[in-house]
Amino acid sequence: MQKKILTTASLLFSLMYVSPSYSQELKVASWNIAWLGSHEYNKRKSNDYQQLAVYAKQLDADVIALQEVEDENWARKVFGNEYDFYFSTKDWVQRVGVAVKKSAGLSVVAKEYKALNVTRVRHGMDVTLSRNGKEIRLLAVHLKSGCFALPLDAKSLALLPSNTDKELRLKEACTTLSMQIEPLERWVDERAEDDEAFIVLGDFNRRFSQDISHKYAEDQGLWQALDDEGNESLWTPTATKNSDCWGGYYKDYIDHIVFNPSAKSMYVDNSFEQLVFKEKYTRDLANSLTDHCPISVKLKL
Repeated sequence: MQKKILTTASLLFSLMYVSPSYSQELKVASWNIAWLGSHEYNKRKSNDYQQLAVYAKQLDADVIALQEVEDENWARKVFGNEYDFYFSTKDWVQRVGVAVKKSAGLSVVAKEYKALNVTRVRHGMDVTLSRNGKEIRLLAVHLKSGCFALPLDAKSLALLPSNTDKELRLKEACTTLSMQIEPLERWVDERAEDDEAFIVLGDFNRRFSQDISHKYAEDQGLWQALDDEGNESLWTPTATKNSDCWGGYYKDYIDHIVFNPSAKSMYVDNSFEQLVFKEKYTRDLANSLTDHCPISVKLKL
């Protein structure tokens, strides 16, 4: 009888145990934590960092693309010591970084993608993650802000007025964003050519839903430029959804997680989520927390 009990217990244990060789879920997120650094615009107090830390625990992602975070010391105010951090070296408080949970069992190779710095703008972070013999490549980005939906082709840019400071800033923003297309598209094309599974994620400062609804040509829309003929059917869950961040105050997503087909095959169906803050929107509160709600997906890796 004792031998039978032991055998049954061993069988139950073997059923409960999941071999590391099998795919496990990996939660990947993107979060712009506005001005999390030493800049004078950051007026957060200790209770604000504590509240951000509560949301970070709730997010509970294995990998997080971070935007507007100065360095790992500032990141630890929100994420504690559970993560390793990989940050760009751009000499500016709004850096791009990637946080990887120490307990996720991931091998990480990280390097900057400086080619996005076309006119003193932010670098990207190019990170390769591997586990259980599977691999995925991530490019974390924070593109130029201010040109959310206007066409980006040379003719349209030339026609933009520049008589006032506001008009000039808009024209400069659109021109800079248009210049970032080439290095971004080049990174995507190289990964596609090598048949790698890859994701581009972060704050694109671009409403892909509007790029698509305007039916822009390849040289006009950022989405169309990335998803051109050579890039085989990129996909992002944010293109067909409305953002609920701050009660829908920002309806169109500008934060995106973009998959190529190989990466899409790893996507866990219906796993896209937006972590919505429970507080009611005020400008002051959006400044003390952040104006971006984190988004996430799950992968089989």
